[in-house]
Amino acid sequence: MKQFEAFTKLLLSENQKYNLTAITDPEEIRQKHFEDSLILLKICELAPGSSLLDVGSGAGFPGIPLAMARPDLRISLLESNGKKAAFLRKAGEALELPVKVIRARAEEIAHMAEYRGQFDWVLSRAVAALPILCELCLPFVAIGGHFAAYKGTGAKAEQELEQAREAIKLLGGAVADVKTRHTDYGERTLVLIKKISQTPANYPRNHGAMLKKSL
Repeated sequence: MKQFEAFTKLLLSENQKYNLTAITDPEEIRQKHFEDSLILLKICELAPGSSLLDVGSGAGFPGIPLAMARPDLRISLLESNGKKAAFLRKAGEALELPVKVIRARAEEIAHMAEYRGQFDWVLSRAVAALPILCELCLPFVAIGGHFAAYKGTGAKAEQELEQAREAIKLLGGAVADVKTRHTDYGERTLVLIKKISQTPANYPRNHGAMLKKSL
């Protein structure tokens, strides 16, 4: 709890310098950022020592709350924005969390052997629509691992999932489950996709190609 309080203070302090979050009420931060990030642990069993990549980590959600709750996890935070990446490093040091911060674009480092197919869990929260997320995230997942997409209402998640089914199959994934929970701050859904085969080498495409035509 002390870590969560310290992170809230740091987040609000740094948020005055540059935009990290639109949510500035501590109670809302607790609910809409911390509790929301930790939904994964209520729904899924993560083996001790699992490797985890938070794609588009932003201000550190869900990666940092997960690192505080489960210090045994090997968590990497991927963020392309320089100021946000600097904040993530500062937060990791201040909270003494063993997180690795990677400043890069997902579609670029996903083609590097150091990262491609190397993670048990890949997460993304409030980044993009599911077809694009799958192209960005599934290349990082090891075969047998999972990609978990944080989404809002179950109905919207199901709609996005229908649009992404062909992409999921093409990228080597299979839908494992869709879990919806009702919370004090609204309905939240996790779309769980299991990696069952290698992603073809030409994916992910560059950012422009993905925006022009999703899979």
